[in-house]
Amino acid sequence: MVNTETPVDASSSNNSTYIPDSTSPLFLHSSYIPGMCLVSTPFSESGYGGWRRSMIVSLSTKNKIGFVDGSCPRPVTTDVAKLHQWDRCNNMVISWLTSSLSPTIAESVQYSETAKSIWKQLERRYGAVNGTKVFEIKKASTQQGSLDIASYFNKLKKLWDELGTMRKNHGNRCTCAARDGIQKDEEEDKLHQFLMGLNEVYVGVRSNLLMMQPPPTLDSAYSTLLQDENQRQVQHIPQLVPEAASFNVNANNKVFPPNVNSKAFPPKQYTQKVDFDQPKGNIFCKYCKKPGHLIDKCYKLHGFPQNFKFN
Repeated sequence: MVNTETPVDASSSNNSTYIPDSTSPLFLHSSYIPGMCLVSTPFSESGYGGWRRSMIVSLSTKNKIGFVDGSCPRPVTTDVAKLHQWDRCNNMVISWLTSSLSPTIAESVQYSETAKSIWKQLERRYGAVNGTKVFEIKKASTQQGSLDIASYFNKLKKLWDELGTMRKNHGNRCTCAARDGIQKDEEEDKLHQFLMGLNEVYVGVRSNLLMMQPPPTLDSAYSTLLQDENQRQVQHIPQLVPEAASFNVNANNKVFPPNVNSKAFPPKQYTQKVDFDQPKGNIFCKYCKKPGHLIDKCYKLHGFPQNFKFN
């Protein structure tokens, strides 16, 4: 590979300025700021797998992952400018690492000389796989409880990913003919774990999914349960029940006097309960407040007949 990282003045390496190529890990962009936190939440002794994954992604985008995994060691050279550039990049990564840790953890690694040593210390403390951590992850993902389908699935997915970073995924690393079968079994195990933790209200949908041949994918089962949850929410919307023993008078059937535009009178609806046992002389209209007729016979409401004579 041709080395393009050459000093400007090769005749005097002690006084030269080292200008790395933009694709080199030793290149520092003007936007790189010391003390910048690379993750949304600094690491504080829990959720190391997710924090580690976020840091790897952030450092890779800045082309500085080699300073923590050892692929970019301090160069063995007499070029002082190049050594100084490596120290600058190493200190920049150290600043990013300590800023992405809680103050207590950052104090325990602040005297480390390289970013690689800090990364190794964190791996030994929090990245070691043991039965207790695996048990805690599996136990936390057994029941849906008060969570909805989306929250329950997202919680499971996060725990599965965290467990995947702690343990070696042999299905993805395998190159033999059994690779597809191993990955299929792992996917089916996740499906069963997802279905086992559901609440009893989804027992019918769960039975249908388990009887499907071939078994559905995890994403397909999640989509089916999400649709069932939405349908249950729609069915629980309360419906309005009209009152019994009431008469509804529709104003659309109103009789208007001649030369009167019916559009000037907006449709109205009136309701009056009738007691069939009361004497006829005691009835009165609730609209005009006059006795002798009911609201369905009120001329003031429905219009006067054409041959009506006013007193």
